[in-house]
Amino acid sequence: MNPKMRREYGITKGILSIFSLALILFCILLSGCARLEGWGLVIWSVKGTAAKAGTIVPVYLKSNISKTYIIGLLEDSKTKIEVPFATIEFFTSKKAAEKRAKEFAPYALYYLSAGRDGLPVRDKPSVTGRRVYRLRLGESVKVLNRVEGEAVFTGGKALPGEWYFVQATDGTRGYVFSNTMILYEEKEGISVPVLTTAPTPSAPLLDMIYAKPWRPAYYQIMLDEDTVDPDLFLLQYGLFADAKNSQVRVELPGYSKAFSFSSVSQVEDWLAFEGSSLRIKFENESTIVADWSGLEPILPEEGWTLGGQAARFVHLDTSIPVIISGENSRRDSELKIFFQRVSQLQTDGSSSVTFLSDHAGILTIDLKGNFEWSHFDQLPAGFAPEISPGSDTNALKGKIRFGLHLGAPLSSYWMGGFSLLMGKESQRYDFVYRFENEQLIIAKAIQVSLRGTTEGIDSRFSPVNYYLISK
Repeated sequence: MNPKMRREYGITKGILSIFSLALILFCILLSGCARLEGWGLVIWSVKGTAAKAGTIVPVYLKSNISKTYIIGLLEDSKTKIEVPFATIEFFTSKKAAEKRAKEFAPYALYYLSAGRDGLPVRDKPSVTGRRVYRLRLGESVKVLNRVEGEAVFTGGKALPGEWYFVQATDGTRGYVFSNTMILYEEKEGISVPVLTTAPTPSAPLLDMIYAKPWRPAYYQIMLDEDTVDPDLFLLQYGLFADAKNSQVRVELPGYSKAFSFSSVSQVEDWLAFEGSSLRIKFENESTIVADWSGLEPILPEEGWTLGGQAARFVHLDTSIPVIISGENSRRDSELKIFFQRVSQLQTDGSSSVTFLSDHAGILTIDLKGNFEWSHFDQLPAGFAPEISPGSDTNALKGKIRFGLHLGAPLSSYWMGGFSLLMGKESQRYDFVYRFENEQLIIAKAIQVSLRGTTEGIDSRFSPVNYYLISK
């Protein structure tokens, strides 16, 4: 066969292949001649059909490219429709599908709607579980089951609510706590969420960027988990876009930069701020990612890593000053709790207490939140703050702030934590403490995480013991 004939043969073969594929798909969708692949239990009701949640439908084709199934409808055996993967649970046998349908039946018609923006779907029924999905205000998830989970507390009180195993619109599964969610049942007259591709903002993208300040994503985590840290949850942090001056300012812990731009263009999913390295894309109407590396960003759940070149920001429907005020009040109460614990060791009701250690010096704390620490020169360097050069005293003085949020490993062993702050110095020094055998034991803590929690103690140092000096 000469080259020309081979080329013509190849073209003809390609056309026939395309025609054959089209014929197969046409046959599947219209004539019902497809081989049955298996059976599907409908998880999300298919709008406009009798394929309601809890029913079983035949599955004719699975496409890993489009992430869809071709299913049949029981009310019309000749009609085939395409649905997203998340619509059904697939089974190779009808018997297995029927068994699962019986388990699912009590929850088949129930959904939960987020009553607050940013509610987390977690990988286990606990507030310590990793967030696998972030809900927008009013977004619904499909209830799959009700489960036993960890009690949820705020301000020392257990919140009413239940843990549910749910599925989000993109197929992500996990656990939600129902306290700030609305449980509703699918019935006539009530709209059920329709599965689609990722949501797109309804307002012009740039208007949404300019209209409001965007806050670091870890703010929402702190709010969700009730672990606000007043030194990380500040008005100064965020992404602030100024259309008038053609500038976007990014302020984060350990990072500050203003990006000046000449214009904004759309490059695929990104808004590119021309004349700078900044680009921004929407994950949904209340979440954006800002990147200035030019690479595809890989971000932790908190949305920021010190030294990084990308960050996630969210829109908060809450007052930051009000939140900070509430957290400061909580921390003030933790100082009083500390003194209540001290009162179990002495009964004179003093407004200040003094502790003495053989090698860690003298530590005095008063009810106004002041401290004085002296004669600690035998401690290893780095355990305690350094006394400023030229100081006319050999004692540290400043404010002590109780109320660190301890992570699970620490909270089971330590009673609480506190921070030492000196004058105008921005750095703080964190410690954990407990009372044991009428002694105060303190240990140097590692830096607080962006979740607002203290997760460990500094392994370089051993804890130190103090005795209470009775007055």
